[in-house]
Amino acid sequence: MAGLLPRGVSPRDRLVRCPLPAPRRGLEDHHRVLRRRFGTAAVLAPIVVGAIVLGGPYVVALVLLVTARASYELARALTLPYPAAFGAGALPVLLAVPFGTTGILAGVMLGLPWALFWLAGYPEARTLRAMLALMLMATWVGAPLAHVYLIGDQTNDLDGVYLVLIAVAGPWVSDSGAYFAGLLFGRHPLFPSLSPKKTIEGAIGGIVLTTAVVAPLANLLLDLPLWTSALAGVVISIVSQAGDLFESILKRLLGLKDLGRALPGHGGILDRIDSLLFTAPAVYYLYTLFLT
Repeated sequence: MAGLLPRGVSPRDRLVRCPLPAPRRGLEDHHRVLRRRFGTAAVLAPIVVGAIVLGGPYVVALVLLVTARASYELARALTLPYPAAFGAGALPVLLAVPFGTTGILAGVMLGLPWALFWLAGYPEARTLRAMLALMLMATWVGAPLAHVYLIGDQTNDLDGVYLVLIAVAGPWVSDSGAYFAGLLFGRHPLFPSLSPKKTIEGAIGGIVLTTAVVAPLANLLLDLPLWTSALAGVVISIVSQAGDLFESILKRLLGLKDLGRALPGHGGILDRIDSLLFTAPAVYYLYTLFLT
């Protein structure tokens, strides 16, 4: 019997000295992450939903607060003066209020000269990374977030509220479906060079759950045909996952794990809204171009 034990381990002390299996530690890590995520969501969800229901200036204020924090994270990551980053991101949002989609384009065009004006006073910030940050703030953050306001403003009151809620909640549903499907069934990497933990099974799970949630809601609340509502769910999940992968590419290029630590369990604000930055424009144009 003793010959079957590892060298140096006697029958008497085998229960003490043999290591315990590791899977339980992995489960505990997952549980800890989930607790943090749900805790953060419990705090933020009432604020976000309240602003969406109240609409108008409350949505603008919420979007500008998100833009301000995103500007801080990107300015810190890419060594850029904060006012330059915030201006490049905020102008598309502010000009979208009176001028709609034309204002978004104008804000992107005007945000870059504004940012360059600030860079003139910071010679050490005149780098390729700084220029990349300015372009990202205008086109990746400011312009997409402006569509969150437009979704509610360009439609009737109730439809606008429902659409914004779908645009904001859709990425969370997709992320949850992908997370649990990947945890339970994940075997085949999706893009291992970009995000090693993402799997094909997880991506499919995200699409399935998003479609299962969005299709009946859009059919019931927006009176859309069921097949159209299901298609919207598929599109929302696909662009949501594309937004997540885009940020993964950016963080890999910068050598960063997260762009911030503002939200426990999620990382920074950009780590939380990366999918929304792709989903909001998709929902807006899907509705205005094809569903009205």
